[in-house]
Amino acid sequence: MADSTTTLTFIVLLGLGVVPKPSIWADPGPIVTKGSPVTIWCQGSLQASAYLLYKERGSEPWETRIPQNSSNKAGFLIGATTTSHAGLYQCAYYTTGNIPSEWSDPLFLVVTGEYSAPSLSAPPSLVVASGENVSLSCSSNFTSGPFHLLKEGGADPPRRMEAEWRIHTRRWWAIFPLGPVSTSHGGIYRCYGSSSSYLNVWSQPSDPLELVVSGLQWYLIVLIGVSVALVLLLSLFLFLRFRLQSKGRTSVAAASEQEDRGLQKSSRPAAEVQEESLYTVAEDTQPERDRQLDSRAEEPQEVTYAQLKPLTLSQESSAPPSSPSEESPEEPSMYAALARH
Repeated sequence: MADSTTTLTFIVLLGLGVVPKPSIWADPGPIVTKGSPVTIWCQGSLQASAYLLYKERGSEPWETRIPQNSSNKAGFLIGATTTSHAGLYQCAYYTTGNIPSEWSDPLFLVVTGEYSAPSLSAPPSLVVASGENVSLSCSSNFTSGPFHLLKEGGADPPRRMEAEWRIHTRRWWAIFPLGPVSTSHGGIYRCYGSSSSYLNVWSQPSDPLELVVSGLQWYLIVLIGVSVALVLLLSLFLFLRFRLQSKGRTSVAAASEQEDRGLQKSSRPAAEVQEESLYTVAEDTQPERDRQLDSRAEEPQEVTYAQLKPLTLSQESSAPPSSPSEESPEEPSMYAALARH
């Protein structure tokens, strides 16, 4: 559907005697390291019969390509770039009726690596707050022409600044102001030096410099840091105070328990205390008594024998006494052993 619309537009413009302007770009990009390959593409129309590439707005085409397989574009390959390939390029094409198109917008092909790398420096801190004015400095003692600042991965074209000679450092300097900065300014930067005669021939790139722009103002950062420190100190103070109070409560509880025990003992009745004391003394003296009884039981005992006449006793209790002249019959005797202590 898009190709049909493009074709219809082209036919209408062709009927009006106007041929659309082609577009031009470089792959992998317009900044190429010396010795690397690059392809310059020119895109026009399916009705194009030939594409022409011009360099430095010359009157004669630098190279011509015939589109293949009904393609609407043609590529111009440079196998190994040199400083002679640096410069301005434009392209155009012819239709089947030999009607030329307009020239494309200019493409500046830059070749790097011809001179030594410059130095890129930043403010004391690479972390800056949003809204601050920041400047990057690029310097070199090899190139006296303009310096170029490039942000990697950025859509913006390189920035160009004229160099100034500083006698106290004996170097060429260029200052690139970036402020007031926002988070979009964060990224990796490199700078290049060039010659005044060949602006599209650059030096080797400087070392990368990364700028991580903060969304907070510097005073907010300081305020947050101080607040965090105060919170930590307050937490430590409360923890130590809690520990001291816990130890104090433990000591008071122990002393109170001992005091309660003393009061309980002193508040009991005297009779109970005396009974407890006597019981304690009795418990202490009871083993002594048992030992005395045991020792006595083991000692030899003296035995006393008593003669008992049960019959006589019985008769005396039941009959009146007899006269002395009467002789009592002989009666058996009984003896009972009596122990004397």
